[in-house]
Amino acid sequence: MELDLHIHLGSCVFKNIHEVKPAHFILYNKDGIREEEYWKLESKPHTDDFENTCEHVHYLLEDAIKRQLVSDMPLCAMLSGGLDSSIITAYICNYYKENNLPKLNTYSVDYVDNDKNFVKSDFQPNSDNYYIDIMLQHFDTIHHKIVIDTPELALALKDAMIARDFPGMADVDSSMLLFCKNIRKDMTVAVSRRVF
Repeated sequence: MELDLHIHLGSCVFKNIHEVKPAHFILYNKDGIREEEYWKLESKPHTDDFENTCEHVHYLLEDAIKRQLVSDMPLCAMLSGGLDSSIITAYICNYYKENNLPKLNTYSVDYVDNDKNFVKSDFQPNSDNYYIDIMLQHFDTIHHKIVIDTPELALALKDAMIARDFPGMADVDSSMLLFCKNIRKDMTVAVSRRVF
């Protein structure tokens, strides 16, 4: 049966396959197909002062991270040295300390010869390792550095696309697949800002 696609379904990389757009649903019945939006982000004036804004952001971050700490298994954190992973690691470490829990295991990924090939820029004046080291000095986690070589990345490209079930960012996806496989050798639950 040919679908009438005048309803503006989302695009997709596969021919004649369309994705349902975020915050939408599709209803298909004997009358045909219908798309409906069930939620829409609304832009509103920001009325809080700086102090209240900071408190609110702090509360939302803390709440979102603490909700991820509920687990039957020990958990770890992915620590790239970036702002997101550093904030998550800091919150978890503080939570663990307040609750007399053991040190947090953190994991980072690096690449063979990255220290030789890294080129500074205005966007990234130092390699990730510089920022990871700052976090490790401050929070004293049990840190594990996973080092991946370029041939491994190339060999994992197909498996990464199959795991993602969608063409993605090639070497970034294979890097994440190998990184997660290495973490899985020790841990089954990893807290990260990444959506897989």
